[in-house]
Amino acid sequence: MQGCIRAWDGETRFPYMITLKENGQVVGIIDPRIEGPKVGIGYGAARAHWGKGFVPEATRAIIDWAFRQSTIYRVYATTDVENIASQRVLEKVGMQCEGILRKYILHPNISDIPRDSYLYAITK
Repeated sequence: MQGCIRAWDGETRFPYMITLKENGQVVGIIDPRIEGPKVGIGYGAARAHWGKGFVPEATRAIIDWAFRQSTIYRVYATTDVENIASQRVLEKVGMQCEGILRKYILHPNISDIPRDSYLYAITK
């Protein structure tokens, strides 16, 4: 939580908790990062809430907000090449795969070697 608060104070990252409307239970996080004319999005959800539409809903809200800003023209995210569910999230919100980033990100729970990722984006 302290890291999230510090991120907001720095005004470059704006992590939000994804919660259930009916009881406020936290089911995930979405973390938009403003980088000049673009916004990068990272997200995650508790396994018990995968496939329920929470992450696409939150991602769509960030895209809608970003494109209401006069200075933001691009929203993007990356995902592991084997993470089909995350690819589907990005496609559901209108992002298109722009290519592959070789040895782009380290996922210590999967491998000690950097893994390939797809780059997805949507533009104004």
